[in-house]
Amino acid sequence: MYYLDLIEIKRLTRDLLPRARDHQVDERLRGWNWFDSPIRPYSSELLLPVWDIACSICPTRRDAWIRHKVLKKSVPTTAHQAKGFIVHKLISSMFLKAKKLVYLGYGDLRDELIRSADESLKKEISEMRKNIELSDKDVNELTEFCRLIAKWQATRIESKVLEIKAKYPFLNEESLVQLSFPMATEVVVDGSLLGLSKYLRADAAWMLGGMIFDIKLGKKEEWHRIQVAGYALAFESVFERPVDIGCTIYVSKVGNSIKIDRDFYIISDYLRSSFLEKRDELQMMLLKDSEPDVADNCPKYCVFRSYCFG
Repeated sequence: MYYLDLIEIKRLTRDLLPRARDHQVDERLRGWNWFDSPIRPYSSELLLPVWDIACSICPTRRDAWIRHKVLKKSVPTTAHQAKGFIVHKLISSMFLKAKKLVYLGYGDLRDELIRSADESLKKEISEMRKNIELSDKDVNELTEFCRLIAKWQATRIESKVLEIKAKYPFLNEESLVQLSFPMATEVVVDGSLLGLSKYLRADAAWMLGGMIFDIKLGKKEEWHRIQVAGYALAFESVFERPVDIGCTIYVSKVGNSIKIDRDFYIISDYLRSSFLEKRDELQMMLLKDSEPDVADNCPKYCVFRSYCFG
C-alpha cells in the first residue's frame, strides 16, 4: 500500500515538496502551537478521535452524540466503515508480520504472509460482529476482497525485500527491515494537547518524517483530506516537526483484482483550519449535553437509525 512507484516519486520531488517549501503553512496553524489560538482546543477534558471529528455521516452530528453519550464507546456508523476498519487492521498486521519474519531470517515471505493474513481476517471479522451487524453476504464479499489485498500486498512486500537483498547482499536483519519498510504502520500518537484522543492511530507515516498515509475504501470525499490534517496536527504537537504532505490511498475491487489509487496533497492552511473548526464545533455540541435533532435527510445506511426512529 505504501510503496511508491516512479511517477509518484517524481510528482512528490518535483511538484508537491517544492510547492510546500515555497508556500509555508501559517505558523499559527502548526500543531506545536497547541497552547495558543486557533490550535488550542475548546476543551482539554473531552478527547475525541480524529475520524469522529472529520467524518460527517449525520448532518446534525447525532451519530457522534449517540457514540459518546449513549453507547459511550467509539464504534463505526456504517457497515462500510466497519469494513474499512477491518482492511486497516489486515494491512497493518501484514507489515508487522513481515518485519518479524525478516528478523527471524525467513526467506519465503509470501505464503506465510497470506496464511497469517487469513487468520487475522477471521479474528477481526469476529470482533467487529460484536459491535455491528454484518450480513453473511457482507462477510463473504469482505473476505474475498481482503484475500485479494493480502495476495497483492504479500507479493509487493516479498518483492521489496528481495530487491533490497539483491542490492545489499551483506545486510544484517535490522538494516534489511529498515530499508525494506521505510514507513511505520499503525503509528500511535498522543493527541491530548489538541483535545484529541491519547491513542490516535495513523495508518502509516514515512519514517523520515513529513508524510502521513491513510487508507480508504470507496469514492473520494473532502473529509478524507481533513482527517489526515488532524493526524498531521497531532504529530506536530508531539514531535515538533512539520508534516506537510498527506496521502490518501483508495482501495477498490475491479473484477477479480484490486485497484490502488493514491491521492497526494499538501496539508494546507485550509485543511488544518477545517479540521480545527470541526473539532471545536463537535466539542461544544457534546459539552452542552443537549441532544441533537434527528436529521431530516438521515442516511439510510447509518446503523444508528434505530436510536433515532425507534
